[in-house]
Amino acid sequence: MRHIIPLFLLVLLASCAPQFSSFDPMEGLDGDTIVLPMDLTNAPLEGIVLPAKGEMFHFSFDTTPGLYYKVYYQNESYKFAEADSLSYENFYGSWEDVAIEFKPVPADGHVADSFRIVGNPRDERIYYGVDLTNYDCSPRALQAIEREIRNDTHWFRYISQVAAPQNNRTLEEQLFLDTRWVLNERRHEGGSVNHRWKRNPRTGDYSFLLVVCDEKGLSQIPAHVRNIGLTDADSHFVNPYAWFFGHRSSHITLLRGSKILHTYAELTPQQGIYIDELAIRTPYHSRYDEPGVIGSDTALYRHAVYQQFFPAISQQYTLRNIPLICDIDNYTRADYDAAPSRYSPSQLLQDYPQITDAPGTTVRLSPDRDYITLVNPGNKGAVHPKKESTGIKTRVGFTYGKYRGKIKFPQMLNAENITNGLTYAFWLIYQDEQPWNNRRPSYHGGYIDKGDDSPQPEYHVRNKYSEIDIEIVKSSQFWPIDYYQGVARKTHVEDATRNSDVAFCCTNWDLACPEPSKFASGITPIRYQGQQFDAHRWFDTYKALTTRNAVPSAIFDSVFYYYEIEWRPTEIIWRLGPDPQHMQVVGYMNDRYTAIPNNQMLCIVTQEYHYSEWWPPIVFEQGRIPFNASDIVGRVYSITIE
Repeated sequence: MRHIIPLFLLVLLASCAPQFSSFDPMEGLDGDTIVLPMDLTNAPLEGIVLPAKGEMFHFSFDTTPGLYYKVYYQNESYKFAEADSLSYENFYGSWEDVAIEFKPVPADGHVADSFRIVGNPRDERIYYGVDLTNYDCSPRALQAIEREIRNDTHWFRYISQVAAPQNNRTLEEQLFLDTRWVLNERRHEGGSVNHRWKRNPRTGDYSFLLVVCDEKGLSQIPAHVRNIGLTDADSHFVNPYAWFFGHRSSHITLLRGSKILHTYAELTPQQGIYIDELAIRTPYHSRYDEPGVIGSDTALYRHAVYQQFFPAISQQYTLRNIPLICDIDNYTRADYDAAPSRYSPSQLLQDYPQITDAPGTTVRLSPDRDYITLVNPGNKGAVHPKKESTGIKTRVGFTYGKYRGKIKFPQMLNAENITNGLTYAFWLIYQDEQPWNNRRPSYHGGYIDKGDDSPQPEYHVRNKYSEIDIEIVKSSQFWPIDYYQGVARKTHVEDATRNSDVAFCCTNWDLACPEPSKFASGITPIRYQGQQFDAHRWFDTYKALTTRNAVPSAIFDSVFYYYEIEWRPTEIIWRLGPDPQHMQVVGYMNDRYTAIPNNQMLCIVTQEYHYSEWWPPIVFEQGRIPFNASDIVGRVYSITIE
């Protein structure tokens, strides 16, 4: 439960210093709003710096000698109000070296100084670690660890002993897993390097605050405001904007900057596609590498902002598929209806959806590096056909933002509205499992672990898991009829096999945290800008809240379309549109209904085969959709966060 503290907006010019006509925090840059794209050079390992690496924001002013000054900045687009008790979570900072507090005004009264916006601006130790430039996962690095294991008699003997009897693995498989485990553990050992990328600057607008004070005013400012890296008596960080706006003093002068900085990140494929060896789950794979284009080489490890994504293979259900290899353009409704009688149960192929065993082949970079191609490979001539998922993931994390994907998903339906069986998704996922990326603690309810599906799950104060989804699937726009009450139920039934709409599903994985005041299971109507969205939770301990909307499958006919998740501290807004200026709201939730995550996340684009049981009421059964004969191809042009 958040507590609201009083807010006294202090914009007084105190008697301790002369009055300033203005404070220009970005001298030399013209305009009231300065628009600067984020420099993503080396961003995966070094983080983001504003204005850019090697550059600074400059300011100057004249005042009375004997005074002290300091500049603070704060992200204004994605913040809690200064009067809110959660305002300490806002992204704010000052001098890059937090140990530098207020600086003395020079003897001539002229101040000329500079600063920049960096990640981890409070210099929090939780974001420190080892020098990751030494821990790439190239074949060379992994071979070195394997040699280390083989040369250690006790270590190698242990692996040899546990492989077969305990884990039912070959020695080769155990070595494959152990080398990757060792590399991952070493990446997360203690270290003295400031991993500023673990708390990157947020996108959007920044304000700037100049504080000037005399000796008495300086003595009135707490140490944890002079040095934002310190905490108060309760071990809490304190937002300096909140403190200064709430404390009047004739000895402290505040002046807002005359300019606003607006920044955004545009992630393009120009730097290639990285393949993270730690994400590959089996040694039995072939792969395609092209240095600087796709692979695990050092340049891609340090610079590429995209990587191949390997979706987890769920075995919640068994896929019992008809033994037919056929593109859906050649598959009729009559074929679908006849499938149960045409194929006996013994003919059905029992399997699960698959992921590639050939990294670098189902995710490709276009020759001009303008887009990434996503390929669900065809099965023409295959002895053992597969329904194989594909996807990409970003490598630069953010907290909050308006995430907009410029994507060409393949046409999902044929002329008779039969689906190709794929679910298209544009979604966000937590960046790391380590404690530095935990969600906000929940002391009045807790979180259920993502994998805990027990009847009486345990709630935890802390959890790292967060996920926000757009999933597009051939399903009904409505929930199963039993979830609707009263006479309105009959208006929530459709035969979705007879229309060319697809379901646009918007989900926040809140891990069933019951803290929101309107937390509920079943269907809960949420209104936003004149629209009503029926948010649904299957039962009280179900870990996600979802809305559905019908959209025409004609969106897949375009050369590309835009898919957007606006993730804010207290709400999530989902949009869809042909261009950024014409986006339609298709989903909405806020923190009265669901726990909004506050940790750092990455963005994913996937074309996945899901079980039809995940999307009731079932419209077309996955097992009666044939294996695709030809490649199913999509494109990702860019992802913009603003």
